[in-house]
This record gives sequence, C-alpha cells and structure tokens, in this order.
Amino acid sequence: MRFLSFFILLILSSTAFSAGGGGNSNSPFIPLNPPIIVNIIDGDKVRHMQVIIEIKLVDPLDSAKVDLHKGPIRHELILLLSSQDAATISSALGKEQLRKDALAVVQKVMQEFEGKPVIEALYFTNFIIQ
Repeated sequence: MRFLSFFILLILSSTAFSAGGGGNSNSPFIPLNPPIIVNIIDGDKVRHMQVIIEIKLVDPLDSAKVDLHKGPIRHELILLLSSQDAATISSALGKEQLRKDALAVVQKVMQEFEGKPVIEALYFTNFIIQ
C-alpha cells in the first residue's frame, strides 16, 4: 500500500510539473519570460514598470518559432514599453491601448521572421508601476 501511494504521488507530481510551465505543446498560451522591466517617465520623475506577458498562438505548434525569435520580440517590447508615459498607462483604457500596441509589435516581428503573425493575442498577466 505504501508503494502504491508513493507511485501515485510520483505520477501526479510529474504531471503537475510538466503542465505548470504554460509552454505545454498542447496549450496555445505561452509566457514570455522573464518579466520585462523598464524605466518610464512620470512628469520629471523616472519610475519603473514591470510587466509579465503571456501570448496566445494561432497554432500551439508554433511555440518553437516564438522561442527562436524571443530576442527581437523582447527588444521591440522594451522599446515600446519604455516610451510610455505613466499618466497615459495609469487608466484601463491606456493599458488596453498599450496591450494592442504590444500585440501589433510582436506580430510585426513574427511576420518579418516567419512570414506570418503567428501570435493571436497578447495579455498582461502582471503590470506594476513603482
């Protein structure tokens, strides 16, 4: 009985570990790790913004393509995010517009490298300004 319990626990923990990354080949959602941290302008002060982004792929099998181009994707997102004004992105409308702009930037990168946008949606799963 003890062996059976151990075996079941081992199977459950390995299943949870493999599904926990979010980059599972069956899932169209993948995290864009690590978080992106940039400086933004707030009047005459400089503040810090951290965002965690998750993207939704048109085809879950394209996750390797996104991994291949993470450098250019992150670069373009850093340029976009660091150009923001704190007052503009403090509102829900400002954040939504930034999300749309970020999606367009990421799709443009993938279009350039892969010949198709690959990414269907982009979500901010964490958004902090300090």
